[in-house]
Amino acid sequence: MTHFDEIFASPEWAFTFAAALEQQLGDDRILTVGSARESVGAVLGDEPARAVALNFTTGDGQSGSIALIAVTAFTEALERAASDEILLTSCVAALEAAVRAISEQAVTDLETESGHETEAELVGDDQNDGESVVYPLLDGSELMGCLVLRVGSSAGATSASSGPSATPAGATGAGSANPSGASYVLADVEMGVTAELGRCRMTVRELLSITPGAVIDLDRAAGAPVDVLVNGTLIARGEVVVIDEEFGIRISELIPQPAAAR
Repeated sequence: MTHFDEIFASPEWAFTFAAALEQQLGDDRILTVGSARESVGAVLGDEPARAVALNFTTGDGQSGSIALIAVTAFTEALERAASDEILLTSCVAALEAAVRAISEQAVTDLETESGHETEAELVGDDQNDGESVVYPLLDGSELMGCLVLRVGSSAGATSASSGPSATPAGATGAGSANPSGASYVLADVEMGVTAELGRCRMTVRELLSITPGAVIDLDRAAGAPVDVLVNGTLIARGEVVVIDEEFGIRISELIPQPAAAR
């Protein structure tokens, strides 16, 4: 991991994160980065905190993660700044910007997974099997939290407590196994995913009378979650979001499937 030595010694990626998060907040605060510390405990002590993280895989197969562990008051400010009042929404762009900065500085491609909220303990000091660095995040002299960069054999395990976890990059080979012991032999098979806003029934006469500007009433109340289907099977529900001027679905509920379907 010699190409990461400079990354751990330099807070450039942390400043990139702070600048991006500052833009997301859109208020008068100026976020800065303190001197590197050896542990999260040395920065936050026992103060209650929440964490968001983004896992990545390096070009040589090492798992890594970058995480923000924020104190309660700062998490509340971040949630207020998000369009959906979700902590991850306000932080994910900053996490992605920091990973891009790391990739450029290390001159290596990093394959990222989806950002997620996790337990602060999972990116804390007990996860010490990899190389890591911790930088305090400050608003003036006030502590907002800390940034944790970790690269090591299980650095990407921080998604374990955040619900259904993303599969680490490179883990879809024939040797990988799911909890039932079956190989992921179909992991790379593409399937059609459909987001369904609602449905209605119309007579042929009504169908033929549709013109530009016509309004079709659907069987779904405003604000209700949309259905996510795979090959016609309902697998989840979620809310419509806009990401870089494109629509997306933030999953809010996974639909249990019959044992025979899994």
